[in-house]
Amino acid sequence: MKRVRVIPRLDVKGPNVVKGIHLEGLRIVGKPAELARKYYDQGADELLYIDIVASLYERNNLSDVVEKTASSGVFIPITVGGGIRTLEDINKLLRSGADKVAINTAATRNPQFITKAAEMFGSQCIVGSIEAKFKEGRWEAYIDNGRECTGLDAVEWAKRLVELGAGELLVTSVDRDGTKRGYDYDLIKEIVSKVPVPVVACGGAGSIDDIKGCLIKTKCDGIAFGSILHYGETTLDVVKAELKSAGIAIREPAPLANAKIDAKLAGERTKKVISVVDYHVGNLKSVINAFERLGNTVRLVSTPQDVLESELLVLPGDGAFGYAMKQLEKRSLIGAIKEYAKTGRPLLGICLGMQLLMNRSEEFGAHDGLGIIEGTVTAFKPANEVDEPGYHVPHMGWNELMQPQGASWGDTILSDTLNGSLVYFIHSYRVTPKAKQDALVNTLYGGQEFCSVVKRDNVYGTQFHPEKSGEIGASLIKHFCNL
Repeated sequence: MKRVRVIPRLDVKGPNVVKGIHLEGLRIVGKPAELARKYYDQGADELLYIDIVASLYERNNLSDVVEKTASSGVFIPITVGGGIRTLEDINKLLRSGADKVAINTAATRNPQFITKAAEMFGSQCIVGSIEAKFKEGRWEAYIDNGRECTGLDAVEWAKRLVELGAGELLVTSVDRDGTKRGYDYDLIKEIVSKVPVPVVACGGAGSIDDIKGCLIKTKCDGIAFGSILHYGETTLDVVKAELKSAGIAIREPAPLANAKIDAKLAGERTKKVISVVDYHVGNLKSVINAFERLGNTVRLVSTPQDVLESELLVLPGDGAFGYAMKQLEKRSLIGAIKEYAKTGRPLLGICLGMQLLMNRSEEFGAHDGLGIIEGTVTAFKPANEVDEPGYHVPHMGWNELMQPQGASWGDTILSDTLNGSLVYFIHSYRVTPKAKQDALVNTLYGGQEFCSVVKRDNVYGTQFHPEKSGEIGASLIKHFCNL
């Protein structure tokens, strides 16, 4: 079942969250980290940060904001946009705690930037941002926070962004932004019908009915809004309750309020030394925060000796398989990680880190992996091969953990996890272990059942991001630390 994602949008100028009309006439509405934590506690599925003056000053200044948010107890995905012009900009934001980057201006001026970014960081990480205005019978794409017209047809540009490698589209109606007149349903519906990737709608929400209407009429994958939250007109838990009552599939809030999770975990601190492999591919800050939340000490390791001396080793990953293996090879870490796995000490691969444990991947060509667990990494079927409404690749959002027949979760990192628990996925490729017993957990997407947790002896891999999966993810991390 596809669950739509409910996403607060926070437009940032300097140290403040602001809101305007048609992306202009700005008014301060709060501080980024404070609002982020507030919306996280209310049940946000993701967060969207946009630096609205970044393009004007040719820089993105949100790495500090993202790092502070990731450190404030917010354990859901974060997308960052505005002023992203270089691969190093992307790397810096991911290492600060972001999970995806939204690119607009740089893509229109250098379309191949999208391709290069996807090949390095993975398509699932690259969001094509489109700011559209209706003009002379068509929607035109704008840049610089809606200030400058590109002359590009917004719908055709959406298709081109996907061809270049964007794994998601963020579509903002500049005409509707901040007006509370409702989303531009025609714009969103037209783009959703033309692309095979997830689409997030933005711009114009004035009521919960507007949100429901957009989700029902356009079949978009996510809905972003700000004004009605920032001005206290409603809350996310109320929005989600209304969506559920309308028959729209959503992720319901966890049984424990997020505000209580930290207190619950405080009595379960593991106090271990966790080694996280730093090979410049991964959302390091988020991973570090997730382990430190439990009272652990985290050290970054990037040499073979440090890897081999580790007590518990984590291989994170946000990126493309081939690029990641090159980074490991560059640092002479391949042999060390394989040798560590033979020692019997715990090893956890997260998302791309899980895929790297396999023998081979077909992402952007054929690449050899670590071969610690026999298996392959292959692409999900494209949308035109799956007869399922709303099916898009990448697989992006909250989905269920399913216990395979004959598998036991006792004495594993899932010992406290219930069958059917929801966790956060963001990936275009899937793992197939050669031995069925290595698949500890499965998940279903687009009629395709794939392995979402792999286990062989002391080695685990999670296709989802436990550090972005609320209390379920925190429970898995806790049990890994106690292995």
